Amino acid sequence: MKVRGIDHVGVVVADLERSLRFYRDLLGIPVLQVVDDDSDQLREITGWPDRRVLIADLDLGDGRLLELIERPQAERRPGGDTGMHVAIVVDDIEAVWARLTEAGVPARSRPVTLHDAGPRWNGVAVAYVSDPDGVTVELVQAVGRG
Repeated sequence: MKVRGIDHVGVVVADLERSLRFYRDLLGIPVLQVVDDDSDQLREITGWPDRRVLIADLDLGDGRLLELIERPQAERRPGGDTGMHVAIVVDDIEAVWARLTEAGVPARSRPVTLHDAGPRWNGVAVAYVSDPDGVTVELVQAVGRG
């Protein structure tokens, strides 16, 4: 079992189009894909009760992404509904997930293999857990990437 590095950083944003104007238009980060996802699979992975999210994957180079996520139905907090997660690449997601949960780490989902998620994500296994401060850590086993 080995951690291979950071796959992506995900940021929950209040308004995806506004954030794209900043990251894409002002900073010049290329957009790989924008997805409007209302799948049960997404709720299973994230533990979010809302049915729909808008996700933009921006290319940071070297195979890494900045993932911008808008949750249109989410209850807004003062200052916006923002947050983040860090996604790390592991070589055996089942073993890493088992080790973490056996140690008492809160898990928001079991490992799930993605389908109908776009070319970068199809066949990739992911799971969400929380670090000791409540920050979401997404485990990513990139078995489906070529």
